[in-house]
Amino acid sequence: MLTANLAFASDELDENLVTIYINSINEKKWPDIPDLWVKDQHVLIINFLNNKQNKNQKVGLFNINKAHIVSSKQIPYEYGKIYIPTRYIETFIEPQIYYVAVNYEVFREDKYHINGVNCFFIVTEMEGRKRKIVLTLHVPVNQIIRDGYGYGTADEKTYSERKIKYVQ
Repeated sequence: MLTANLAFASDELDENLVTIYINSINEKKWPDIPDLWVKDQHVLIINFLNNKQNKNQKVGLFNINKAHIVSSKQIPYEYGKIYIPTRYIETFIEPQIYYVAVNYEVFREDKYHINGVNCFFIVTEMEGRKRKIVLTLHVPVNQIIRDGYGYGTADEKTYSERKIKYVQ
């Protein structure tokens, strides 16, 4: 019997974009993904997704067999911006940062994707009248927890430990 994990309760703000993005990855709806990103990233994303070598070698998003959002919550921009490269911060007008927990099943574990719950930031910005993804960031999860922005789950608390063997 499956039960809800209340520690992973979601904020209902503007996270529909986050959910659509993770669902698109899970459902392998590759053509839908570029439109979720800001224009500056469109060509990069399209080129990546159209590269047959990336697909054949299961690089990046292609390494993800299944992806299910466990939770996401918006965190204060003033806190989260310390993890964002300056070149992005300088261009933001209405940024939002979501801290997400996504349960992955991957073909090959690496420093970006491991089997089980993965935690990271998805940074969004308004582009015209729509919210779009600017970047996804792997952040120091243990610090996020210590600073009071974590979920407090066992998966989150062991994430860095589970991932460390792939980060070198």
